[in-house]
Amino acid sequence: MEITVRDCTKADAPAVAWLVMSAWPVEEFLAMDPSMTLDSLHDRIKKYVEAENTLYSYRNTIVAVEGKKVCGAVNGYDGAMYEELKRPVIEDLSGFRDSPNDFSKVKETEAGEFYLDSIGVDPSMRSRGIGSMLFEAAFDRARKLGFSKVGLIVDVDKPKAEALYLRLGFTHAGLKDFFGHQMKHMQKDV
Repeated sequence: MEITVRDCTKADAPAVAWLVMSAWPVEEFLAMDPSMTLDSLHDRIKKYVEAENTLYSYRNTIVAVEGKKVCGAVNGYDGAMYEELKRPVIEDLSGFRDSPNDFSKVKETEAGEFYLDSIGVDPSMRSRGIGSMLFEAAFDRARKLGFSKVGLIVDVDKPKAEALYLRLGFTHAGLKDFFGHQMKHMQKDV
């Protein structure tokens, strides 16, 4: 069956939430709140995807589908909108304030770049070019919105992901702190 790329809809939220979670430090979130489960975290993220005004909103998401199955997703938005789009998530995750996972202190991006926040491909569908399709769709969206740069961050402890981004044409643009981890900020001219 053919894999296609399209804009996300609210109906895609359950699948997209799992894909967003694949890019998150899930174990750390669960450790910070003993009452939280994998399913309750999924429900929270699903709510963010269904919302109009969050980092993970369906409005900021492109999905790859095979038939009716969502098999990959990428969130991307104007870096200048980061703080505004992050606000509803911070309010919801207020229990994580003053902890190593205090999202209110994280600064992933800034004005001047189209920021790729979370990129995920269903593990059973990897090595089929889905990630490349999502990146190309995100680059195209960035160009259509008038951006000349696309940015993302990658954990310094993930050399395979960094190598992929380098192959895609990203270059190093500095370091960022993300939940106590050093991350490499990378950018690509589009």
